[in-house]
Amino acid sequence: MPNLSWHDLLNRRDALVLDIRSRKSADFSEQVLVALIDTTGAPRFVAMGRTLTLFRTTAATGARNARTGAVWTCRDDRPEAGKVLSWPEVHDPLVQALETAGVVLAWDVPPKAQMLVQTARKHSLSLPAIPWRDLRVNYQQFGYPGDSLAAAAKRHVNRACFPGPLARCHLALAVMKACGG
Repeated sequence: MPNLSWHDLLNRRDALVLDIRSRKSADFSEQVLVALIDTTGAPRFVAMGRTLTLFRTTAATGARNARTGAVWTCRDDRPEAGKVLSWPEVHDPLVQALETAGVVLAWDVPPKAQMLVQTARKHSLSLPAIPWRDLRVNYQQFGYPGDSLAAAAKRHVNRACFPGPLARCHLALAVMKACGG
């Protein structure tokens, strides 16, 4: 299924769109927010899990992402319930959802895949092989520049990019529909 056109991937329950983000919490833990929708637009998985970070921040250094060094922002992009679970509570249902996928679509796969692997590894958990497909790479193959999802959405669907993984999943799906549907 990874070689199907975007048009052929639309309206399928086995083609999942994933987005994942992390943010620093006041108690020095990291919150990992993850969302999966299928290409019909139906949410398949939305959760926020707490995992311990590898560092502590100080007022002098500010809050920074342990993997990328990016400065944390103060956005409220929690899943609807806002309930933070431990990562092991999130992991098993996430893996079950991923195992139903013929393909997992994401905009800029490498950092998302790395975050999933590192978070699982921190908790001595394993992930199944994930059949990734990078929407950003496909978008470049269509002749567009290597845009961010926000820029691609602005160009093709005239929609702002809202924070949060669930909103970004729907935005990626909208770009797929505009460019490949």
